[in-house]
Amino acid sequence: MKNKLLQSLIFIVLVVAAGCMSVPATTVTAGTTPLVTTQWLENNLGDKDLVVIDVRTTTNYGVGHIPGSYNIPYIGWEPMDPKTECQLMPKPEDLTRMLQAIGLNPSSHVIVYDHGNSIGDSTKGCATVWILEAIGHTNVSYLNGGFTKWTFEGRIIDNKVPESRSGTFVARLDGSKVSTLKQIQDTVKKKDAVLVDARNSNQHFGADKRADVERFGHIPGSINLPAPFLNNAGANRAPATIRDSKQLAQMVKGVGIPGDKDANIIVYCNTGQFAGMDYFVLHDILGYKNVGVYDGSMLEYGADDDLPLEKFSWGRRSR
Repeated sequence: MKNKLLQSLIFIVLVVAAGCMSVPATTVTAGTTPLVTTQWLENNLGDKDLVVIDVRTTTNYGVGHIPGSYNIPYIGWEPMDPKTECQLMPKPEDLTRMLQAIGLNPSSHVIVYDHGNSIGDSTKGCATVWILEAIGHTNVSYLNGGFTKWTFEGRIIDNKVPESRSGTFVARLDGSKVSTLKQIQDTVKKKDAVLVDARNSNQHFGADKRADVERFGHIPGSINLPAPFLNNAGANRAPATIRDSKQLAQMVKGVGIPGDKDANIIVYCNTGQFAGMDYFVLHDILGYKNVGVYDGSMLEYGADDDLPLEKFSWGRRSR
């Protein structure tokens, strides 16, 4: 089932890549940051080394998208594993095929954007950034505010697909950025890393849970840094944008995450999606060097009754 899904996604990408729209070639601007603005992207759409990835649904992409962007829906980045029933990163060879089909090279500057209308949208984009970095592509930026901000500002959209490009990037997994259940178990025992729970506070506390998560509570010792707090999303605050770095640093300090940028940190949530935003904020914006994501998260951990959970407490606070 998983292989069929990946084959379908690769086919979609190849169809997208076979389109007819060309973009004038220039050279990508140096000195870009992990978080780029809509104005920056509009100014740089013609850069020959720029690869723009739209992680929205294929339907939304077909209605209209940022010119020159390729569509790889988020489900292609974190498909459901039929064995574990968890959303897990695809194999590097599958990601290699998908990314080469849109012309990704080792030197490419990737811009990831999502719908930008909610916390769910933003976490998909940030989780995609994490996956790209976890497979060795470090020149990645996230479009702040996504497609919603782009359209709110009246910028041009298109329903055509970009011209075909063949890339040479080869995905190689960086194990330091992808944490396993075994590592989580060791961390709970040894307390040799900081565990960060990106879920909403009611789920961390144990008062509520997702229907598909088996048990209430959080992994022992984990600190709660809810992904929704890191974002300006909300019904009256669209488009959804990442908070400024000063506020983010205050939040991280306030919940008790150590200030040592060399600290070992492992982020989790329910599926790995919300954890992607915490990863992006900690690693890409605030400069923490050793941050990994446990993408099995509570779907995997909570399914084993022999693994300890804490509830009705706020977990560890490190100072």
